[in-house]
Amino acid sequence: MANKPVKKRTTKKATVTLSWKQKLGSVLLSTLWKGALATFVAVGLYVIYLDAKVSRQFEGNKWQLPVQVYARAMGFYPDQYLSQEEVVWELNRLNYSQVNVISRTGQYVKKHNTISVFRRAFEFYDGQEAATRFTLVFSAQRLEKIVDEQGNSLRFSRLEPVQIARIGNESQQDREFLPLEKFPKILRDTLLTVEDRNFYEHHGVSLMSIMRALYTNIRAGRTVQGGSTLTQQLAKNFYLTRERSIVRKINEAFIALILDFRYSKDEILEAYLNEVYLGQAHNQGVHGMGLASEFYFAKPVDELEFDQMAMLIAMVKGPSYYNPRRYPERTLERRDIVLRLMVENGIITTNEFRQALARPIKVQPLKKSFHDAYPGYLELVRRELDKRIADEDIINAGVRVFTYFELQKQDAMEDAVLRGLEHLEKRSGVANLETAMVSVNLAKGGVSALVAGRDLRFSGYNRVLDSKRTIGSLVKPAVYLTALQDNDVHLATPLSDSPLSISDAKGETWKPENFDRQYRGEMPLYQAFAESINLPAVHLGLQLGVDSVAATLTKLGIDEPISRYPSLFLGAQALSSFDIAQMYSTLANDGVYKALTSISAITNATGTVLYEHQPSPELRFDKDAAYMTKYALKRVTKDGTAKRLNAHFPSLVLAGKTGTSNDLRDSWYAGFDHNTVTVTWVGRDDNKSTGLTGAVGALELYIRYLKPLNPEAIADTRPDSIRWAFVDVDTGRQAPPGCGNVKQLPIRAELFDPKPRCRR
Repeated sequence: MANKPVKKRTTKKATVTLSWKQKLGSVLLSTLWKGALATFVAVGLYVIYLDAKVSRQFEGNKWQLPVQVYARAMGFYPDQYLSQEEVVWELNRLNYSQVNVISRTGQYVKKHNTISVFRRAFEFYDGQEAATRFTLVFSAQRLEKIVDEQGNSLRFSRLEPVQIARIGNESQQDREFLPLEKFPKILRDTLLTVEDRNFYEHHGVSLMSIMRALYTNIRAGRTVQGGSTLTQQLAKNFYLTRERSIVRKINEAFIALILDFRYSKDEILEAYLNEVYLGQAHNQGVHGMGLASEFYFAKPVDELEFDQMAMLIAMVKGPSYYNPRRYPERTLERRDIVLRLMVENGIITTNEFRQALARPIKVQPLKKSFHDAYPGYLELVRRELDKRIADEDIINAGVRVFTYFELQKQDAMEDAVLRGLEHLEKRSGVANLETAMVSVNLAKGGVSALVAGRDLRFSGYNRVLDSKRTIGSLVKPAVYLTALQDNDVHLATPLSDSPLSISDAKGETWKPENFDRQYRGEMPLYQAFAESINLPAVHLGLQLGVDSVAATLTKLGIDEPISRYPSLFLGAQALSSFDIAQMYSTLANDGVYKALTSISAITNATGTVLYEHQPSPELRFDKDAAYMTKYALKRVTKDGTAKRLNAHFPSLVLAGKTGTSNDLRDSWYAGFDHNTVTVTWVGRDDNKSTGLTGAVGALELYIRYLKPLNPEAIADTRPDSIRWAFVDVDTGRQAPPGCGNVKQLPIRAELFDPKPRCRR
């Protein structure tokens, strides 16, 4: 009986102890369960967040793509005025290889009077064109015919255009997006062999690869192999930073799993091939195999040799460490490892392996940034692009801009500027000369070349577009064109070359003078025009009225306020070189106005045309007056102020006009052949005298510009309303041949006398 109370007390204590442990276990279990649930919910929400982020970026515009700017595509048609040298120059600029036998795209054969080309496939703005072979047959300076592989005549063919610029964006990344099928299968297979053998089997993360890499690294005592799949690499490059941390690795794995779940293997591989970082071009990162192929080898990815593919894939491991320009030896060693893997896995044959192994590392020299290539021209393109497409998102999605830019003309213009200004400074003893030059394609009104200043790669002040300088005698064609609109005025109409003075309302007197300070009494209009005599132009302008001449300038295309003073007749008007190019394009086009532009078309990344230039010609002047004005501009180059041009090109019919402002501050020349108008200005930014007239300064640069080109003589079609007649230049009346001082000139048909009398 005595032990019962003790037993009862022990049972109670054990019960209390057990109850406490049960409660603690229950609390812990509840806490763990709730924590696990919370963690599960948090991870789930995080995965949902990651999924939304991954999907939004992967399915939207994956990258901010640069604006790709192309030169004009060289086109061919029978009876075209074209030389073999021009075609070979263009082919070399496109990095075509001259061979004895054509075996693939990007090659050409030149034999005697023929050039056979295997043109690359290209997506032009008016549609995709497959790779094609054709032969150009020449006769003298003309393209006689074009034939295809079967010998059939073609009406038209063309080369793909040269890419002249890639205008970047805030991302500081540059890439050329290509669909998966554009990458050679050998390149794809090699990449997977080297970087991710089980790519098509795993689900974004490969535990086997991780374990294998861990084992290899433990044995080596350092990190020598990574376990990341291509999908993980894409996740890191596309969504994460390069930070080395466990958190980043976890995020990388999650994103890789999401990518693999949501998208096909081919979509992931395509994104990787376009995303992978492969070097640095100045301040722009080079991303994607497509751009890397152009960056290192100056050729499209589908033309790469086996050793070149191997080098790009070798660089994936470390583009800085395996930089072929800085470390060719280590890059060669790594490339050869890739080549061995290619032959061991049956991707290439033993013979192909040996040939590829024997080739040295050979890459293109690092060129100047695309941004520095043609800054003056690209500034014009940028301004027009902003007008055509206002949406920045569209521009950053990789638009392609097709321009009227012609590389041969640009090269000739740049050389003329560099050598010509140096020559003029030595000749005149004046330093710090500057220039502005611009050429325009007459057929389309397309700007084909532009130099904005002496520093060819300076992307600041654009003298062609923004510098407005006094134009001098360049205005005179507008004066004479205004007069020739009158049916009673013709090229032999006598004009007064006598002194005059004009007083304005303030009592100020203007006394214009001729450059040579001489007076000739009366002289025929065409001679006053050709020799750029001042006083006849002023006398004639006063008869016409300032408003009439100003209206003519506006119709010629000058979209600027025009001076309404008599000094306008001698060019007291400040205009840009671009304005002058517009004005003289209308004169060269027989009075037909076409607004100038640099852009022929714009497409988005998928090839949809966003804009296409459709010239809208406007006949703004009487065709007879335009024809006679153009004739007088030809006389300027034959026996007028630009007759030096005739000495250099005696067999060509060219036209143009010199211009000089007061105190020889501005030297101008505006000239044209059958196809192209070119305007040249030479002066100083401080507006001091250059000591150069238009005939000495600007004309010098124009002559140098034309020399390496193939200018075509002007071939006008005479209107039916114009007849050729012998005219007595002393009286301005028609006369038979041999009757005094007669000259054969074009006149209006209604003024033509079939049987003129000799009245001397």
